Amino acid sequence: MFGRILLSIILLFVAGAAVITLLVIEPAPAITKTSPHQVDNAETVQELLQQLRNSLHDRHSQQRVEVTEKQLESLMGFAQRAIPGFSGSVTVSSRKTELAASVPLPGLLDSYYINLSTLVFPGTGVDIEYIKIGKISIPGDTALKVSVWLVDRLTQSDVASTAASQITQITMAEDLLVLDMRPLDDLLKQLHVVRDNMASGVTEIGLLTTDYLAFLATSELGQSPSPKSLASYLNLALARAAELSEEGDRVLHNQAALLSLAIYLGDHRFARIAGVEQPVEGEIARPRAPAVLAQRNDLALHFIISAALQIVSQQNITLAIGEFKELMDRALGGSGYSFVDLAADMSGIAFATTAIADNTAARVQQRATEHLRERDIIPALDDLPEGLSKVEFSRRFKEVDSPAYRQQVALIQQRLDALPLYAP
Repeated sequence: MFGRILLSIILLFVAGAAVITLLVIEPAPAITKTSPHQVDNAETVQELLQQLRNSLHDRHSQQRVEVTEKQLESLMGFAQRAIPGFSGSVTVSSRKTELAASVPLPGLLDSYYINLSTLVFPGTGVDIEYIKIGKISIPGDTALKVSVWLVDRLTQSDVASTAASQITQITMAEDLLVLDMRPLDDLLKQLHVVRDNMASGVTEIGLLTTDYLAFLATSELGQSPSPKSLASYLNLALARAAELSEEGDRVLHNQAALLSLAIYLGDHRFARIAGVEQPVEGEIARPRAPAVLAQRNDLALHFIISAALQIVSQQNITLAIGEFKELMDRALGGSGYSFVDLAADMSGIAFATTAIADNTAARVQQRATEHLRERDIIPALDDLPEGLSKVEFSRRFKEVDSPAYRQQVALIQQRLDALPLYAP
């Protein structure tokens, strides 16, 4: 008797799962927008970022953020370039805002998609008409309440509740979304609670990176009053990795060495990601003079930050970040689109990929011990276009992923592949 009941429960569960799967999973994407068109207005995101910076700076005051359809579409295009197979779209009118996305499934189901869409109306608070997943449509208020409950429970905080009540008014016009919000102070405090609750505690990579950072902070190289080559810093950190590591933990030491360089030479906020403590409490470890690559500090930053992002993320995301930053720089007043910067990004990705691969980690340490030179880690840059305005970029390359654009990126990749350190 018990066996029959158990079998019936199992069959009902399987049948229910099958029905839900059929309703949620679809054989084709509902959205097929191309990212080159979407990211063509990437420079408009600069204005949105500046608004957000101002809001964070004035966290105790009421906030108003204006977001254009072009900005939202540009962010969708960035996501598409970072996540293979993803496609999304945003349409903003005076009466409603529609968001939709198609996400490919991994593995054996890679030819199937989950299609998502939602409809938001203007008015007081957040008025979501529905959230649709495949063929299943969920009322907006129900979806919001369930989402808030789940996030708060998972993060052991009130972050979702606070975020849900953050927006007091949504106003819409053609191609424009205006969000009136409460002061950000409470939300930022809840985000700190989430960070503390979700922190995994002391990790091996965090401890190692802390040690490497302390080593860099007391090194003669870091105390030099004149700029030093990034190659010298790589040699210093990775030669130490060769000295301290053994056969089974070379990758871990290389990761810690590169993350410590990103914190020391690039952005100290990487320390939070890696769970790293600064050598001296209350002080940020940094060199007396900036590191340079091809006699430029910006290229050293592109290289080492891309290397660190590669360690903590995926290659598509890392390259998309660098590419999107260059597209934003085409705006008036920006530095312009630079294939030189992109080459530094790609070199940093290639270096990190080689340094943290099981079969090449020891070789990278050995090369650093023998002293890497700049020409070993980054290809020739002299003839690569840079400083391109949006008009000039459009004239020469039309858009990203055009044949001319792909040819330029392929040229950089060929030069990288020709370097012995990165040889496939």
